[in-house]
Amino acid sequence: MRLAQRAPLLYLIGAAVQGLAAVLVQPFSIRLFGGAESESWEMTAYSVTVMQVGLVILSAGLPMAITRAWLEPDNGPVKARAVNGFNGLLALLLAAAACIFALLSRVDGSLIAAIWSMGALAVVLAAQAQLRSEGKPLHFVALAAGSSLVAHLFGLASILLFQPTPLHFMSGFALASTLTAAAAVAITRPTLPGRAPEAVKTAVGAGLPLLPHSLAMVLLTQGDAILLKALAPTGAAGVYLAAAVFALGPIAVLAGLNNSWTPAIMKAAHGTQEEFAQTARRTLVTATKLAVGISVLGSLGAWLGMLVLAQGNHEATRVAAVLPLVGIGYALYLVAMSVLFARLSTHSFAWLTVTVVIAAGAVAYWPAAQGSLVAMAYCKAFAFAALGCGYALMARSGTRLPLRLTGWGLALGVVVSAAVLAVLNVVWS
Repeated sequence: MRLAQRAPLLYLIGAAVQGLAAVLVQPFSIRLFGGAESESWEMTAYSVTVMQVGLVILSAGLPMAITRAWLEPDNGPVKARAVNGFNGLLALLLAAAACIFALLSRVDGSLIAAIWSMGALAVVLAAQAQLRSEGKPLHFVALAAGSSLVAHLFGLASILLFQPTPLHFMSGFALASTLTAAAAVAITRPTLPGRAPEAVKTAVGAGLPLLPHSLAMVLLTQGDAILLKALAPTGAAGVYLAAAVFALGPIAVLAGLNNSWTPAIMKAAHGTQEEFAQTARRTLVTATKLAVGISVLGSLGAWLGMLVLAQGNHEATRVAAVLPLVGIGYALYLVAMSVLFARLSTHSFAWLTVTVVIAAGAVAYWPAAQGSLVAMAYCKAFAFAALGCGYALMARSGTRLPLRLTGWGLALGVVVSAAVLAVLNVVWS
């Protein structure tokens, strides 16, 4: 079997490694920190959340621009490497400046380590965008493992060998992230931005509307935990974060497979409108089917997963049964986003995601203040569904590409039903 034919499977393996990294390490970390309600675990989980927030901000659409640039018929690889170099330099400079500011502000050391990890992981993401364009899934998977599983294992080893504190865990994570970033640079050989200034300018122009979008996506993916930490009773955020992998898992798997879908859609954009439409529709059907399978399995397997991750915590299990619902909305969003970026129709990114987040935050405020964790999980799931629908509508109007949503709507009904049944089973048991 050719490597190109195995690429989707390899990307799935890479996504599985990224999605399962926290799952594999979390049970040991929680025990070493003293339980899901301990302050040390909550601070560590919060530091990881902050890191993921900053990573999305530092990337802000440039990895997508690298993929698009590489696939351009006119000197694409040179352009992509220049955009890659610009992304890396910008990420590291911003991360270094943020670390200095945080140090002077005397914030917790674990947060400083998390901030540096943001910059290192942004370099890795840019490299992965180039590698998926080059058709090098093995290198992609190696970087995925280094930036996720290996990083979490370094963190675990640090608290095992030294002391179970958030600073020790995040320091180990930061070391692994830095080593992986160095490997990423060696593999992809990015160049200085001056090698292709027009390509960098185009990438920045297309990526700027994605900055508010990226900030909003952070809040959509991690804002529920931040809101709970700010408003909910002590310990509630830790219980919720113990189940958070049931949302991160579907997101990681679908995002990994999107590394095959995105280049296909962007390549089709250089052909006829009919070829572009057929590729987008076919990809949406595939993404929807996979999202249904992942979401249903996640909801029905929540009780077993939480038995391993959090000693069968009843409330965390109910949350875990609902969180896989994010996958169905995320799948639709990924396809629609790729369609829009392929045609550089990115103006809607500047306001649409922000609108969804504001609406979702308003709805989730009361459940967060009450510590109603299951209601928070439902708010997160339906926010992702609204996000997917919004971008699908933008793709229909912005690219004259009618993504058909009938099948997706039926799939949404299936996964919601599975989640409701799973929650009821936990309540009755």
